[in-house]
Amino acid sequence: MSQGSDTQNQGEEAVKRNSRPEMAMLLDAITECVFVSNRETMLFMNGAAKALFTDTDAENISDLSYFMGWVFPEDRILLQQKLENCLEGKSDGGTFEFRFLVNSTEMRWFCGTVKPVVWEGHEAVVASLYDVTDQKEVAHAHDRSEQLFQNIFRITPEVMLLSSLTDGRIFDVNPAFLNVFGYRRDDVIGRTSEALGIWADSTFLNRFVEELKMTVSMTNVPATVRTRGNMIRHFQLNAQKIDHAGEQLLLLIGRDVTDELIQAQELQRSKDSAELANRAKSEFLANMSHELRTPLNAILGFAEILRDQIIGPIGNDRYCEYAQDIHESGTHLLSIINDILDLSKVEAGRLEAYLHWIDPTNSLDMCMTLVQQRAFENDITLEKDMDETVELEADQRLIKQIGLNLLSNAVKFTEPGGHVKMCLSRTGNAGLCLSISDTGIGMTPDEIKIAKRPFGQVDTSLSKRHEGSGLGLPLVTAFTEKLNATMTIDSQPGIGTRVNILFPPEKVREKVKDSYEDESLDQI
Repeated sequence: MSQGSDTQNQGEEAVKRNSRPEMAMLLDAITECVFVSNRETMLFMNGAAKALFTDTDAENISDLSYFMGWVFPEDRILLQQKLENCLEGKSDGGTFEFRFLVNSTEMRWFCGTVKPVVWEGHEAVVASLYDVTDQKEVAHAHDRSEQLFQNIFRITPEVMLLSSLTDGRIFDVNPAFLNVFGYRRDDVIGRTSEALGIWADSTFLNRFVEELKMTVSMTNVPATVRTRGNMIRHFQLNAQKIDHAGEQLLLLIGRDVTDELIQAQELQRSKDSAELANRAKSEFLANMSHELRTPLNAILGFAEILRDQIIGPIGNDRYCEYAQDIHESGTHLLSIINDILDLSKVEAGRLEAYLHWIDPTNSLDMCMTLVQQRAFENDITLEKDMDETVELEADQRLIKQIGLNLLSNAVKFTEPGGHVKMCLSRTGNAGLCLSISDTGIGMTPDEIKIAKRPFGQVDTSLSKRHEGSGLGLPLVTAFTEKLNATMTIDSQPGIGTRVNILFPPEKVREKVKDSYEDESLDQI
C-alpha cells in the first residue's frame, strides 16, 4: 500500500474517533430512545434509552436477549422479526408499536422505527422509540367512552337525537326515537326535526336552540310533540351542546311525561274534591254546632231553675234529681258540641291564634280550679309546681283549653287514690315545658296513636266507664301546633301518662313585674 493511501486511512480513522463522542452527545440530547444493535449485542444506547432501566439492568443490557426479556411476550416476536428483516435486507424496518416493562415494574407502550445501518464497519440496526402510553390511554378512554355512549344511545328507553346545532341536520337517532315517532332510520338521517314535523309548536325548536346557544345545557324543558298516528304527547327535554371535529352538535334527550301529567291532574282533581268535601263537612258541623248550642243553653238554664227550685218548691225530690240529670247530660253534650266546633275550625283552617305576651300561670291556675271538684269527688290528689317568673307568647284562650283538656283527661283516667300533677318549668335550651302527669291507666304506643286521632277512644274498661267524645287529645295537638309548640306523650299501661307541651326559646321571656302591677292597679 502506498504512503498516500496510509495517510488517507489514518485520517478517516481520526475523523471516526473524533465524531463518536460528538454523536453520542447529540443523541443524548434528544428525548427519544435510540438503540443500535446487531443480532446478539446492544451496541449503543443514548441517555433516554438508559433511563428505562435500573442500575442492575444496565449491567446486563449489552446482551440483546436480556433487552428482549423485558418486551411484552406477545410483542416480542414482532420486534425480533423487524430486526431480522432489517439485518437481512428484506425490509427497511418501518413503524411499529410494542409494550415494554420500564424499570422492571411499569408496563409502557412505545412506538418506534428501525433502519439498517453500518456501525463501526458492521451491519446493524438503529431503533428510535418514543413513549406513547399516555396517548394510548387517552385513545382507549375515548374509545371506551364512545362505546359506552353508543350502548346507552341504543338501549335507553328515552328518545335521543343527535343533530347539527347550525342547520339542524340529524346525524343519529336511537331506536326509541324511531319507535315513538314511527319512522325508519333512512327516513330520518340527514333531515331536520322540523321537516319531520315532530314539534306540535312549529316555533318551539328555534326558540329552544337560540336559548341553548347562550348556555351549555338545558334540563327539564317541557315540550309538546306529535308522535306516530298524529298523537300529541307531552315530553320533558334535556339538551347538551357537544363539540365534535370542530362542529357544534345538539344532543337532545326526551322523556314522555304524558301519563305522569294525567295522573298529576287526576290527583289534583281528587285533592280538590276531597278538600271541598272536607270544607263542606266542617262548615256543616260548625253551623250545626252553633244551632244546637242555642236551644241547649235554654235547656240547661231551665234545668238549673228546676234543680235549685228558684221559683218555688217542686214538691217531690225526684223531680230535682231528674233536673240534675238533665243538667249534667246537657253540660256534657254542650262540651262535645264545643269540641266539635273547635275541631271544625281546625279542619277548615279557620282556627285563629291571637298571640301576645301572657302570664301562663293565671290561665293554668284557672284550669286547676275547674277540675278540682271532680278530682275531690274521685279521691284524686291535685298538685302543681309552676315557674311564676316567665312570660309566654301565646293565645290565652288556647292555653286554657290545652290545660283544661289535659287535666280533665288525667283526672278522668286516674283511679281513686291516684295523683295528677301540673308542672311549668324551664327547659335546657331556655324554652318552657308545660307537663301534666298522672298515675292513671296509661297507654301503649298503638293506643297513643288511636287517642291522637279525632273521635279515637282507647278501648279499656276504665275509659268505657267515662263519657267522652275522643276529641280532647286531637284538639290539644291542633292547639299546640297553632302556638308553634311541640307535644310529646310518655305513657305506660298501669303506671301512668305524662304529656309535655314544649315551647321554643323565642316564645319565652322573663316576667316584667311592673307591667302586671300596673294592670292590677287599673283593674282596681
